Amino acid sequence: MVARNFLLLATLAPALVLGLNPAPCIRNSGPLPAEVRVVGCPPSTPQEPCVVPIGSTVDSEIDFVLQRPTTSLRATLEMFLGDFRIPWSLPEAQQDACQDLMGGVTCPLTTVGQRIKYNLVTEVSAPFAGVTVDMELMLTDDQGQSVFCYRSQATVV
Repeated sequence: MVARNFLLLATLAPALVLGLNPAPCIRNSGPLPAEVRVVGCPPSTPQEPCVVPIGSTVDSEIDFVLQRPTTSLRATLEMFLGDFRIPWSLPEAQQDACQDLMGGVTCPLTTVGQRIKYNLVTEVSAPFAGVTVDMELMLTDDQGQSVFCYRSQATVV
């Protein structure tokens, strides 16, 4: 019984992480990340937008390649309904992206060419359901230059 449950988990676990094809940012500029994965995005929606319930959390893992050394990383997440920017910001604690690097990596980052994993967990909140929002996630370095920027969509239900 335990072996069967483990096999079921091992079969389903990869389906719980959806690899997205990130689009270039429209409002901001910067290189695309190497890879974007959204944990828990329903496997029935292999294409964007990812469908997320109000009150849930979205757990994203983003891989990027360090282009230049930096002592800090700042995260910004902007949301849009069409061309209208929704007035919302990441909580202050999440704006310091150095706190959310994975695999024991810490700032300062000095190894140019290093592939780095960044983890962003955000709560889904919206005044009403049934809307599709565009999001632009960007990390900037200690000089204010973009480390990466990508655009994706989510439908809030």
